[in-house]
Amino acid sequence: MATSVGGAMLLKAVDASGNIKDVEYVVNLFIPVIKDVGEHNVVQIITDNGSNFKAAGGIIESTYPHIFWTPCVVHCLNLTLKSICEPSETSPQYTHCKWIIDLVSSVQNIRNFIVNHGMVLSIFNNYSELGLLRVAETRFASSIIMAKRLKEVKDALEKMVMDPTWRRLLKGDGKSTIKIKAREVKKCIVSDSWWDDLEYLLEFTEPIVDFLRLANTDAPVLHLIYDMWDTMIEKVKFRIFVHDKQDMLTGQSNFFDVIHNILETRWNKSNNPLHCMAHSLVPKYYTEAWIRGGSDGVPRLSPHEDQEVSSNRSKCFKQLFSNQDDLRKVYIEYGAFSSGSGYFNESHVIDAKLYEEPISWWANHGSSTPMLQALAFKLLSQPASSSCCERNWSTYSLIQSIKRNRLTTSRAEDLVFVYCNLRLMSRKKNEYKEGPTKYWDLCGDKFDIDGNTLGELAELSINEPELELITFDDAFEEGQEAALGAEVEPLEEF
Repeated sequence: MATSVGGAMLLKAVDASGNIKDVEYVVNLFIPVIKDVGEHNVVQIITDNGSNFKAAGGIIESTYPHIFWTPCVVHCLNLTLKSICEPSETSPQYTHCKWIIDLVSSVQNIRNFIVNHGMVLSIFNNYSELGLLRVAETRFASSIIMAKRLKEVKDALEKMVMDPTWRRLLKGDGKSTIKIKAREVKKCIVSDSWWDDLEYLLEFTEPIVDFLRLANTDAPVLHLIYDMWDTMIEKVKFRIFVHDKQDMLTGQSNFFDVIHNILETRWNKSNNPLHCMAHSLVPKYYTEAWIRGGSDGVPRLSPHEDQEVSSNRSKCFKQLFSNQDDLRKVYIEYGAFSSGSGYFNESHVIDAKLYEEPISWWANHGSSTPMLQALAFKLLSQPASSSCCERNWSTYSLIQSIKRNRLTTSRAEDLVFVYCNLRLMSRKKNEYKEGPTKYWDLCGDKFDIDGNTLGELAELSINEPELELITFDDAFEEGQEAALGAEVEPLEEF
């Protein structure tokens, strides 16, 4: 997949069956596509942070110094949630997060018990218009989504376990498995402390999930990632400290220290010079209103005052401008922009920083710094995740299925190419943004190609409102993606 300011486009599919996805194989996939697109047109390659992809990204960066390897921020956030909700017994956070492991396990047990027993499901449906989501574990934030749905149907669950039919399940000698599980489910549902723990989990993970929702698109958000990650950590801290009744400035929370360490570790693995360079080109981040607008009254640092951002920005400049004369010129231009000197000091230019979109601001006011303006046009139109590629492979699973398993590889690739790009092109029409056909393709096909069964939601992402109305019956298999912009492992897709 290739993405730009004009949107996403499927370039080609590769039949990788029978091949080992090692470093050499991945590099040999990417370099021909880079040459086809034109190396001067490529800004970054987005993959997950697997060791083979990271090594391949390093080789591509050494071959093309102006092209950056960027790990998918959505996969990093999903791994963060997994480290919180499903830490291994050997991990340092296991002791502090043990209550979350038990809570998530009971959420899954309640959901499985209800949907796997016809009579129990019938009782539940009598009290709830919402179904219980069956989200595959391969989806982003699956545990949080299921926990949120249980909270939404809390009243129905309480009525279910008080129903006369439910009580008949508990009669008898109590030795059968269903009776034992029914007692365990009821014990959780009628427990106020269990619901309090569930609400607390949803509360402090909400900023992480909100960040994941925003990043899980092919929209240009690369320039927002650095600030959003800092803001997310501040929000998580605030919610944990409020729960622990601690002061934000002087208080101490061992649990937050554990969560903060997880967030910081993931950020250090996902952050790269391109994030900081794009962050430095957002005009709003140099305004007094933004600097003073930090949470809890703590001032923010503008990009040219932040040591980490400045260090990575310098690395990015040196990587992008190998010619020393060009490097000196772009430093001078950035100095004028960041200090607000010359034309950038005019009142209408300063006022526009707050209300105008960054790329529009650079188009209107960046002509005095042409090299920096050209760089802004490139970086401010970049995504930060490989989500568009993942949803494309969900489309592939609709076309190449058990019912249609005699399609040749080339035929399936052609169908996917046409299907995906027609959808992407349709998003540029007014009918996609308004009227009865608004967002018609976001949740994929309601029926498969045969027209008689629920489709597997080809375009589904964590943003979809209709996700709340859908029950996932089975996890469908995901292929490995390899393209400009995305190469992801199926275990981390939402």
